[in-house]
Amino acid sequence: MRRDTATTRTIFGRGAELRLLSQAVAEVGRGRARTVEVIGDPGVGKSRLLLELQRDTAASRMVVLSARAVEADRATPFALFANAFDAHLAEAAEPRRAQLLAHPALAGLHRAGAAGAPPPAPEARRELHRAVRDLLAELSGPHGLVVLLDDVHWADRESAELLVHLVRHPPVGRVLVAMAHRPRQSVPWLGAPLSSAAKLSPHLVLALQPLDRDAADELLATTAPELDVAERAAVHRAGGGNPYYLEVLAHSRRADGTEVDGPCLRLTAVLRAELAGLHPTVRAAAGAAAVLGEPFETCLVAEVAELTPGAVLAAMDELAGRDLVRQLGTSSRFAFRHPVVRHVAYRAIGPGERIAAHTRAAAVLRGRGASALAVAPHLERTAGAGDTAAVELLAEAAGAALTRDPASAAQWLQTALRLLPDRPAARGRRRELLLALAEAQARAGRLVDSETAHSHAMELLDPRDWPGRARLVVARAMATRLLGRHIQTVTATSDALAGAEAGAAGAEQVALVVERTVNAVLAGSHQVDPEVDRAEAAARAAAHLDDRGLHLRALAAAALARLGVDDHEAGRALAAEACELTDRLTDDDLLRHVDGVLWLSWCLVHVDDGADAVRHLEYVVALAKARGRAVDLPRLLSALSTATLHLGAVTTAAQWAAEAVEAAAVLPAPQLRATALFARCRAEAARGAAAAAVTAGQAATAVTGRARTAWWPMTWLGLAEARLAGGDHVGALAAAGTVFADDRCPTTMITELFPPARAEAGELMVRVELAAGRTARAGEWVTALDGLGLHWAPFAECARAQLVAARDPGAAAALAARADAGFTARGRRLLAGRARLVGACGLLAAGRRTAEGELFRAEQLLRECGADGLVRQAIAEQRKVDSSGGQPQAEGGLDALTARERQVATLVSSGHTNRQIAQRLGVSDKTVEAHLTRIFAKFGVGSRAAVASVVARCRPVAGGALAHRA
Repeated sequence: MRRDTATTRTIFGRGAELRLLSQAVAEVGRGRARTVEVIGDPGVGKSRLLLELQRDTAASRMVVLSARAVEADRATPFALFANAFDAHLAEAAEPRRAQLLAHPALAGLHRAGAAGAPPPAPEARRELHRAVRDLLAELSGPHGLVVLLDDVHWADRESAELLVHLVRHPPVGRVLVAMAHRPRQSVPWLGAPLSSAAKLSPHLVLALQPLDRDAADELLATTAPELDVAERAAVHRAGGGNPYYLEVLAHSRRADGTEVDGPCLRLTAVLRAELAGLHPTVRAAAGAAAVLGEPFETCLVAEVAELTPGAVLAAMDELAGRDLVRQLGTSSRFAFRHPVVRHVAYRAIGPGERIAAHTRAAAVLRGRGASALAVAPHLERTAGAGDTAAVELLAEAAGAALTRDPASAAQWLQTALRLLPDRPAARGRRRELLLALAEAQARAGRLVDSETAHSHAMELLDPRDWPGRARLVVARAMATRLLGRHIQTVTATSDALAGAEAGAAGAEQVALVVERTVNAVLAGSHQVDPEVDRAEAAARAAAHLDDRGLHLRALAAAALARLGVDDHEAGRALAAEACELTDRLTDDDLLRHVDGVLWLSWCLVHVDDGADAVRHLEYVVALAKARGRAVDLPRLLSALSTATLHLGAVTTAAQWAAEAVEAAAVLPAPQLRATALFARCRAEAARGAAAAAVTAGQAATAVTGRARTAWWPMTWLGLAEARLAGGDHVGALAAAGTVFADDRCPTTMITELFPPARAEAGELMVRVELAAGRTARAGEWVTALDGLGLHWAPFAECARAQLVAARDPGAAAALAARADAGFTARGRRLLAGRARLVGACGLLAAGRRTAEGELFRAEQLLRECGADGLVRQAIAEQRKVDSSGGQPQAEGGLDALTARERQVATLVSSGHTNRQIAQRLGVSDKTVEAHLTRIFAKFGVGSRAAVASVVARCRPVAGGALAHRA
């Protein structure tokens, strides 16, 4: 199907359907008639698909007839087809029109459309059907004919029967009949007969489903480019993937700033039109159903609407017939066609009547012994100030909803606080509700609101209650930590510890020390040194408490502190102890102390134990998803991406990072978005997807701003690496310059970073400076790396190898080989592959015969990691080997290949598949693919057949030796 710019902008996520329509048009062009049926819910895109078809067929010079059925024409026989024919016939010259309408039966069709003649008798109707088929064949002409009929669920009976006849007996010649309708609203004389007729003919049915997240995001990015990722996600949730609802909701938000689930005049007008023609009793039942929520029971609708059960069942028949509601299975439960339909039905009720309906609903549900979760949505709209029973029910409902719907829990708790009497006796209960509200808001990602709730709870605390104050400070620390307010949290925890009771060494004091330690590390503060001994003392104290989760947090915090003062071995020992403890925790403990798992995972990554980090994180991510812990997912997924990247699984790391960005997009927490975007930037840069990496890096730096936390320099360095991967050396230097000023010594600047990040950052700076041609400055960074100690030697060796490559390639190769060995010993396969590539390039520059083999080894490792950008670089270097040998690639014959490549080439020429070759040679399929890539490059060919041809030409010269080697 031909596509142009205007067409492309109108439809998204329908690639498969467009291809099928294109095939149908092609078949019609070859002289075979086709019928197409497009079905789906209102707004899903049926009419747009017909519009695409109309544009395509009109561009092919086909005659186009189109019409749309309307409910008002149901009493007019053949109204749909008369409308389709009339416009074309009116444009035809009189002789041509007389010729087309020469058949007597067609006069009835024309009169029916023009003057409303009565329907013909059965025999005359059959004759008219045959005459219409002949007319369509006549109208098709040399280029073909397309008949587009929309909204045929409203078609009159005679038109529907004619349509069924055309499906059962398609016209002869180049004729395409396409129809669109809502199957749930189709008239009885269309739906079943059409399905029956379709079984007996080559009939194409396209059932349109709601758009998936990617297609919806593409649509919204095009139609409402000013919406950010989080806003597009909110629109997608509200619209349920329905393209029309998505566009209208996005337009409403763009035009007047209303929220996506709020009033939308354009959409409300369309949907209210569907409700307007209903009988008052039916509207009352629909309103009561909307008040009850989804799904709803008919017996409850009867009580809330104050109707008889029989009247409600009749109303359900009417509503279901118009596809406003749908029965769930064979039960008495129903649901609205779409959440937006329920919203409009709810808003159609007057505000006073809504309150009365909610009051009746709450009374009915309470009388039936419904759960607090079922009653709370009605009670929050009707209860008055001082209703303590309502307060307790709302609090109970919030507790039940906390894990799976924290946003609703927070809303009910806010209502409970509003209803709670404002008197001294209720002071303690208000503080409890505020703490519960703070937790719900934190879980929903509303971290600023959570911090505020904690502050209000603190104001209600007895100044003499130190344990209570300590618990509040610790609880508040989660929100402030995720907001990036690390210095503020260090101060708050220090103040609380200063006020500790004499001899206090319980769980509260341990928790305060843990929070102060972690926030000191995250602040990038030079005050970490004093925290090391305190953190380890807290870990020892926690071991004697009956709280293994707190013990895990204390051990992980102590390990972070050790790493923060560059005590690598002590940090490794503490992390190993915490890792062993984590394996003994229950699922509930893991979720309650998810911070401890997260901190431990970062420690494990920094001490080169990425496998254990991935193991723990994958398990806790699955738990968090199952328990609805949305606020924890961005951090966990970001850490999982980093740990996976550490192991060299680049593609998997990119997938985890993309999921982290998506999880963070729906939460109003900038620090979480920055963390996820940074993880994505690094993974995409390692994958060689420079454009995606730069986009993520720019977003991460924008979100992080200028807050000088431990994350701030890492986001800018991540952007520098992304730009470097894309060949933007100037941009890379500019991004790195935001962190490292030219007028300062690298040896001093590198110590300002978190110790485990120093070596990788320094090696990156060497690459950036060399790419910018600043060799002297790169040498200063190498000197800074040399001073980091023996543990970081592979980074220093890899950096020095790149520095000396131009003047002493042999020495560069030796340094890179040591770096390769060091990275391999630590399980850092991606870094090992990059060091191996540096070494191979050194060997190549030095003219060593082993260069080709080393390049191949580097390519293999990088290909296994999924580092496509570096793989491309390795292949480019291999081509230099081929060209430097002075042999034409194809004419050089088999001598241009290594022994293993000759084996593969011979087996390819014998017709073996990659799998068969792999089994024959005892290697992996990926290895065979890599060999083939190299063979193609050396022979200068692009297919297996061409390889076989080259081998065949070479057989007289080297056939015996080649056969022997294979």
